[in-house]
Amino acid sequence: MRFSLRAAATVLLASRAAAKAVYAHYMLGGVTPSHAQIDVDQAKALGIDAFAVNIGETSASWALNALEGLFAAAQKSNFKLFISMDFYQQHDINAFTKLAQKYVGNSAYLRIDNRPVISTFSMGGYTVDQIKSWTWKSLADVVYFIPNADTAPGYNDPSTFVRNWADAVDGFFGWESAWPSGGRQPANVSSSVDSAVMRAAHGVSKTYMAPLSSLQFKACCGGHYYRIGEVNLPQRMQQLVDLQPDMVEVLTWNDAGESHYIGNNWPETLTNNPEITAYSSNQVWPHTAWQPLIQSFITAYKGNGRFAPVKGASASGAMWYRTVLTTANCNKPSAWQSARDSVNYAIIFGDDVSNTKIRVTTNGHVLSEVAAKPGLNYAAVDGMRLGAQKVEVVKNGAVTLKATSTANVDNNSDCYFNYKVVGFK
Repeated sequence: MRFSLRAAATVLLASRAAAKAVYAHYMLGGVTPSHAQIDVDQAKALGIDAFAVNIGETSASWALNALEGLFAAAQKSNFKLFISMDFYQQHDINAFTKLAQKYVGNSAYLRIDNRPVISTFSMGGYTVDQIKSWTWKSLADVVYFIPNADTAPGYNDPSTFVRNWADAVDGFFGWESAWPSGGRQPANVSSSVDSAVMRAAHGVSKTYMAPLSSLQFKACCGGHYYRIGEVNLPQRMQQLVDLQPDMVEVLTWNDAGESHYIGNNWPETLTNNPEITAYSSNQVWPHTAWQPLIQSFITAYKGNGRFAPVKGASASGAMWYRTVLTTANCNKPSAWQSARDSVNYAIIFGDDVSNTKIRVTTNGHVLSEVAAKPGLNYAAVDGMRLGAQKVEVVKNGAVTLKATSTANVDNNSDCYFNYKVVGFK
């Protein structure tokens, strides 16, 4: 069976351009059935093909109930889910066996090449032989296994790593290349690791799934760090449209603790954790204004590579900014030096941008005014000051769209490096 399935994977690889897909990493919390349905329907409306459900708790009733509710919602809306085994939370791969066996036959379970997909968060220290043994014994070797491998030993030598793992996996997934590595100065995200791993994977008829994200900021649960946001999201969107990996995974739909969510952070999933909700609640820190950008990215990635506004809109985009300057006297996260005091935006225009400008204002002072171009426009405009922030689309001298800050930059003592994300109206 192994050889016939690998041959089928080669056929799949040959037609990968027609099979490109975008998934979103979904942190399993105690989500209610009604909220699960909202998440599923919103993701589907964006063009997301499935949730990679991050599972670390395999036996608690709240987790089992939440998973059941998610699958019910996915079945109702013709959406797909697949399991992502979180080895950081649950180290024993055998603890996932019953869950996998229960759900891989579900009509809402994602399949590639007619095989149920299973991913991971880390490789858990397992060897090639141990992974092969688990897939054979637990799922009769019919699984399409695409682990998050980039923290495993040897990943920095992609060609050797991929060859070593080729007989145990069907694809490779990176996580860390979604952002620049942590540092003490601003840096741009790079696709060099993605390119190297994808090239090596394709060389042995395997697929590659690339990550897409905005930022990382954590101020809870023993962690306090920042990984650059600014225009990381639109930069990465353009990279992945150019790179054309076989699959993309958005990091994440709802990871409130690390601030890179684009969907809902329901209170029941956070168990009203005051540390996390202080900087990532739906009410005060929504990120849903990034969704039109994601939707346009999905269309460009799956289509002809051209960014266009979402259907019916003259332009799609968002503005985002922090409410604290890097010069503030507060408890800053590690790697805060990589942050910029900038007003950030991404706007996608159609072909008609005649006499159209993008104007950025901080506390009443114009920082920038540049001509718009068709497709994706983005910038991190330095010089942000205390006070209100604004980005406007100006056509023929009149403001046609604008995004205005929902809270002033005030150097608050909380020192949260998460973003306020605001859509255009």
